[in-house]
Amino acid sequence: MDDPKSLEAQLLGDMTYSDPRRQNVQPQYQELSDEQIAILQQQRAAAGQPPYTEEEIADLKAEFINRQRIQAQEAAIAAQAAAQQQAAAALLSEPETYQQQEKKPVHEALPQVDASALLEEPAPEAPRSAAFNQEDLEAAKRAAAKRASDSLKDIPERTAEEQKRAREDMALLRLQQQEALAEKGFGVSIAMTVIGALSGVCTFLYSTGAYSDASMKNGAFGFFDKIYMLLGVLLFILSFTIVTRVKKIKGLTSGIFILTSILLFIPGIVQLISVKAGAEGGVRSIIFYILAIIGCLTVTFTLSTSDKLNAYYKKSDIIYD
Repeated sequence: MDDPKSLEAQLLGDMTYSDPRRQNVQPQYQELSDEQIAILQQQRAAAGQPPYTEEEIADLKAEFINRQRIQAQEAAIAAQAAAQQQAAAALLSEPETYQQQEKKPVHEALPQVDASALLEEPAPEAPRSAAFNQEDLEAAKRAAAKRASDSLKDIPERTAEEQKRAREDMALLRLQQQEALAEKGFGVSIAMTVIGALSGVCTFLYSTGAYSDASMKNGAFGFFDKIYMLLGVLLFILSFTIVTRVKKIKGLTSGIFILTSILLFIPGIVQLISVKAGAEGGVRSIIFYILAIIGCLTVTFTLSTSDKLNAYYKKSDIIYD
């Protein structure tokens, strides 16, 4: 049986790392050709950059060779490690018949390096997001809430007199806001009075429009003409109660305008199309009808929704100091 020390010496001797850089190998590296430099110059021009200078070209050539040298060294180290592992495995499996293979000179296989790789930009790093500990975040929230609570405790309580003064100031502020709104409502009331009066006049004039068939005037259409005439007079009179701010009949005024709008739609539209539009002066009837219904709808909507007009109606209720 072989000496164990001899076997161990053979195994360790075979697994001893041999640096490929210390071997007497002189690889021939590929140099950067003029054609490749020209391609790089074209790429730089296409990117809108100035051409490479002589110093930059020299740096490119040196970088090109250095990359080949690094890749060749990595390939040689990997091949040497694989060979050593293979030899160790064979020695352990067949220790009696194993014969150490004669080391052959290693010839580096130079990898082909693309010259355009010199211009490749490094991949952008992934954005880093700050990681917060949830417990620390909750603790910070509790601390902030406690500081806010403590700051509120430091506020001295107001005396009864101070509270009374604050209520008076608030009431005065609301009074001033209501007064400013009422002043704007006065302008709205004037506009609604004018529009309402014109609506009444147009409704009255529409009721006097001629018929294409005079016999129809004695029927239902004639009856509604009398209603339109009465409503026109009422609209004209009630319109002036808006600017004079007669609150007691505000609801009546709004109701008459709503009623007139409804009756002008039906049966007013039927009457207009059937007997008035085609009669002598039919265009006049159409114009009065359109103006009357638009005016009634405008006044109705404004009386119901305008805060400025409502403040103007309430102005007499404001108590001044």
